Amino acid sequence: MYAAKYLLSIEEFLDAENGEALLARAFSYVDEERERKARRVRPGPVRAASLGAGLLLQAAVREAAAAGMCAPEGGGMGMAGDGLWNKPNNKPWNRPQVGLWADGEAGTTKIYEKQNEIKQYSVNGLLEFLYGTSPISLAYVYGKEGKPYFRDLPVYFNLSHSGEYVLCAVSTEEIGADIQQHCGKDVGKLARRFFPEREWTALERAGEERERLFYRLWARKEAYGKLTGKGVADALGVDLLPGEGLPGKAVPGGAEAAVLPEGRGLLWEEYGIMEAYSIAFCRFS
Repeated sequence: MYAAKYLLSIEEFLDAENGEALLARAFSYVDEERERKARRVRPGPVRAASLGAGLLLQAAVREAAAAGMCAPEGGGMGMAGDGLWNKPNNKPWNRPQVGLWADGEAGTTKIYEKQNEIKQYSVNGLLEFLYGTSPISLAYVYGKEGKPYFRDLPVYFNLSHSGEYVLCAVSTEEIGADIQQHCGKDVGKLARRFFPEREWTALERAGEERERLFYRLWARKEAYGKLTGKGVADALGVDLLPGEGLPGKAVPGGAEAAVLPEGRGLLWEEYGIMEAYSIAFCRFS
């Protein structure tokens, strides 16, 4: 399985002195749909995050192509000088079927091989990576719950934004990804309202780790909801407490297997690489 993970700090986009010039540069490196979405929102953090997501997708798809993950059936694929792909013999892409989700074998609990660490970028660093290239033309289609897919590429993707960071995952299998900034809300009240009993009981016992464990759980729920395409509302009542329960801080890059009540297997990978953020990825086993 191929999986790559990316994290972009959009802080430079928000800089009062240089941010506007960086945003103007970024528009020239994203695909047309991402450009349209970014221009539809007012300047500020939301536009910065939208453009950041577009830049990460450009970098991620280029790296997937370089790794041979985006080759059409029956032939290889080369990167042209302008960053576009040549499709030998006009053969179709071997791409995932939109709207279908793979159910893992009931009871599966295997741990998947550890993937590469998250690749972290600054805005300037990512623009430097893309410098001199033309944006790859990316087209999107949407599953029955509105989840986006690449129309013409055989890889899945997932995006998340919180605070000053944008998270991106690209994989040959369905994947959910989420980043959550720790915002200091009344986490006990929220947990009692939305979480299963075992989760909020663990939070009540977490002491000083309560806030960290809450956002770790919330990141898990968002990632799971994005994996299924049904959103966080569908995941709130699902018990996703980490196997060890406590502490709230995830082991960087640690992998964990879990089995949901209906027997579906999940594989988790979590990162606690910033003090005030939680990051979670999940896929079906």
